[in-house]
Amino acid sequence: MDRVELAGNPAAGHHLDLGGAGTEILPRGTADMLADPSALAPANSIYRFAELAAQELGDPHLGVKLGLDPRIVKWPVIADAFSASNVMVEFFSRFLLDAQRFTTRVEFHLRIGAETSWFERDRGFMPADSPAQIDALSVGLFVNIFRLVLGDGFQDREMLFRVCAPEVARIPALGQCALMKGDARKFAFSFPSEWLVLPIRQDRDAASPRLTNKPPSESLIAAIRSNIRSNMADPGLGVPALVAQMGFNRRAVQKYLRDRGSGLSDLIEEERQKLACELLDAQAMSVEEISDRLGYTDVSNFSRAFRRWTGLAPSRWRREGD
Repeated sequence: MDRVELAGNPAAGHHLDLGGAGTEILPRGTADMLADPSALAPANSIYRFAELAAQELGDPHLGVKLGLDPRIVKWPVIADAFSASNVMVEFFSRFLLDAQRFTTRVEFHLRIGAETSWFERDRGFMPADSPAQIDALSVGLFVNIFRLVLGDGFQDREMLFRVCAPEVARIPALGQCALMKGDARKFAFSFPSEWLVLPIRQDRDAASPRLTNKPPSESLIAAIRSNIRSNMADPGLGVPALVAQMGFNRRAVQKYLRDRGSGLSDLIEEERQKLACELLDAQAMSVEEISDRLGYTDVSNFSRAFRRWTGLAPSRWRREGD
């Protein structure tokens, strides 16, 4: 079962007494886990607790209202990512890497397109209990974040959310954000890709120290690698396409990598080599299929590249790995 860490829970300051009957509905030990900031609680317990909280307080829109509360951005996972980021793509890369540490099965994805990008949280299982309130909290949270970061540049009608229960998140405070019905396994939303390269407002929190003009972080490099993997099958994938997709300052990123003995073309080559070895070892695809998956239009080009990487032909690598 998936588990979620409760550390730094932004709702921890809210008082809620579910009473004896309420706590009996929760799995044994859940109350102790909710009180322990270091605990990993079963995800279904969190979903059930959120639904019970909304019922007890008589507010079917509790989750989205909590997400829209300005205080939620003080949540450490969010506050830490903000304080160390200059642009939104860097915030997302930091947030995704940090958030992954607080779960055991959930996967987070940021898919960057030419005009529209998608953020997705895949729980990895179909919850037994409705995650409607948690999804609604996420809707409010990300609207809150973009409003905070973009200021007057934020356009609510440019955001589309896919959640399991749109009616739970639909309140006037969301403005013109679109809500579509999805399944309980995934939460996702889209927004204009150009938002990823807009600067994070300097005045969002005078109390938060930040550095200006700092170089791209290691987490940003992880985001570059992730984007390379996502677009590996594109024969046109190269440094110009990568820079255009992700909106980076090419000179700044190249200098940062060069100082560390690498470069954007090196990252593309490294990811191609790693994926090639993984696919060959998995034995599930032919060499021709792997060549296509890596974006080569001719299998002979893939074979030459693989020999350059490993000193072996793809077929021999596979045989020697058996």
